[in-house]
Amino acid sequence: MSGPSRYKFSHDEDPNDPHALRKRLAKLEIGKPETSGGYVHDDSNKNVVYEQFNIHTPPDVTQKTRIVAILGIDPAKAQPDKDGWLVSDFLAFWHLLHGLTDKQSWFHALDLKALVDTHEQYLHGNPYKSRKVVLDKDILERVQSGPNALQKIKFDQNNMKRTFMRQVKEDCQAAEKAGEHVLLLMFGHGVHKLNGIELGEGYAKVLKFKEFQSALSKTTAKVTLLTTHCYAGGWTCNPDINISAMTAAGKDRPSLSWRFSGSSGRACGSMFTTTVIEKLMRDSAAKNKKLDDPETDEQEESIAELSKVVHEILLSDVDRRGQVHDMTFRAQDDTWSMCWRERTGIPLGRFEERWNQLPDHDADATLLPGDPFNRDPHVTDEQRARYLEKEKLDKEQNCQDSRPEFGRYEAVGSALGKRKPSTLFGGSLESMIRLVSVRGAEYLNCYKGNDDTGDDGALHNMIRLIQSGQITEQPRVQEVLNAIEYRMNQMSTADEYLNVMDVPAPDGQQCHEYDTNKVLDQVGEKKYCSIQQMIFDRDILFPEPMQQGRPFNKGTKYLIAAFHHANMPKDTVAEKLKELIAFLDRNLEQEVESLKRDPEVRKKRQRVYRAFGKAWDSVSPTKRRSRGLSLTGAA
Repeated sequence: MSGPSRYKFSHDEDPNDPHALRKRLAKLEIGKPETSGGYVHDDSNKNVVYEQFNIHTPPDVTQKTRIVAILGIDPAKAQPDKDGWLVSDFLAFWHLLHGLTDKQSWFHALDLKALVDTHEQYLHGNPYKSRKVVLDKDILERVQSGPNALQKIKFDQNNMKRTFMRQVKEDCQAAEKAGEHVLLLMFGHGVHKLNGIELGEGYAKVLKFKEFQSALSKTTAKVTLLTTHCYAGGWTCNPDINISAMTAAGKDRPSLSWRFSGSSGRACGSMFTTTVIEKLMRDSAAKNKKLDDPETDEQEESIAELSKVVHEILLSDVDRRGQVHDMTFRAQDDTWSMCWRERTGIPLGRFEERWNQLPDHDADATLLPGDPFNRDPHVTDEQRARYLEKEKLDKEQNCQDSRPEFGRYEAVGSALGKRKPSTLFGGSLESMIRLVSVRGAEYLNCYKGNDDTGDDGALHNMIRLIQSGQITEQPRVQEVLNAIEYRMNQMSTADEYLNVMDVPAPDGQQCHEYDTNKVLDQVGEKKYCSIQQMIFDRDILFPEPMQQGRPFNKGTKYLIAAFHHANMPKDTVAEKLKELIAFLDRNLEQEVESLKRDPEVRKKRQRVYRAFGKAWDSVSPTKRRSRGLSLTGAA
């Protein structure tokens, strides 16, 4: 099996180097889809050079496509400053595809009217440039009542997953009989450990790859999956399923959204969706131009060429650091030379016209194009110079207006431990906001980046909105504080684990100092995935968050880096982890014995005995392990 491991670029290269882009594009070899993120179903095909067409002209829209789309996020987190970027992606594709075919199902669990009443607009695109409005009060009626209207379903138990998979099975069966295509669109958070996507709330609602594979294992329909969820490449590269696929990220990579704007704190969709939309619009423009020239030979684009062109657009027009996306592609039956529309079933129409009909929204006035966070490849030297000049003036102003009183809270915040945040400093909201501002700055400095990933972007955005005074509601401030403490505790726990296992710290740095963003590329995909799975299999090491926000994997990456720098073979790593688990079990048993001797616990045990006529069962380390335990006591 081949994969994007061949499509690797150095993270040390300067994205502003005028020659870097040409070097990266040169690695996308014509006729070799694997060089641009393509996976082959059969290993015997991985070295085949596939035929390319000279030019592409998209075909007319066909009615032989069934579309099933789902937005699986929690309605309580659908705000533009949280998971709203997934809402924007979902709506962007609806605007392009609705009405082009008769058989479409678009599922969500949101109160769209309430969201529009509260937030007014949802946008899509780079906040440094003009964006498109994909939802407002004028668009609302159209998405709820027009052709292929969005369908609201219940967000409870397994309803979202069950509804989606039932519709997928029905459409695949019907497509087989009628010779039609099935296009599946999935928008939600990826769950790394379970190799799945959240369609609902909680791990019980995760649609795992094996469930998806089982549902599609017997279909002979032409099925295409397009998804933006993190780690989705694990579905594309799996040889046990034979479908076409386009995913936003590799199996160990998070997908990336546009950065949150400075003025409103909203994210505007993913860069992957922007790239795909740009590709479809260019095809649409090319088609309309060719139709005016009847003598032009109608040629269509192959799937191999599709994957190459999408990467070219990403690198040259969307994101100058586009190599970190690790987008993946799959052609059903390895028919890379076939017209991509014929095999994928993605219908083509006047996409450029449809997209341009959406209202424009101005660039964020608080963001200067020369900002290093602006990933637009077309930023000029003059724009960068203007940004640096403004940054210098802002620093001088901040030095004059600095508030040293924040420093008084750092020691107390760092020692927060198990105390309830609401009781600190007399339990005032103002004191909690100061605490989050300080702890948030400490955390962001420790984590170093990743502002635009599905698991991190919303939290980092809310930290900054609290620091700037734009978020002051106590539940949201408390939510952010819980997430910060969970993540800071995980980093200190990883340091303790290395001490217990007697493994040197990588580069002599503790977890909060070490930049884990490059670990995958430094270690290599095969070794990285092997060690990662050993850590994932031991859930007790880094428990998943319960009420502390999205998953956090810096501790896992830090351990992988430590094992790699120590040049430990796989067997030694397994033995070290075994010793660590034994240590944690012994500590847990000691905790249990200590609790049983506690006077208050003894009284409760006696009451249980009198009520039920038998002793309170001892707490089992094995049972407790399923709930998770870290050295900090965080569950």
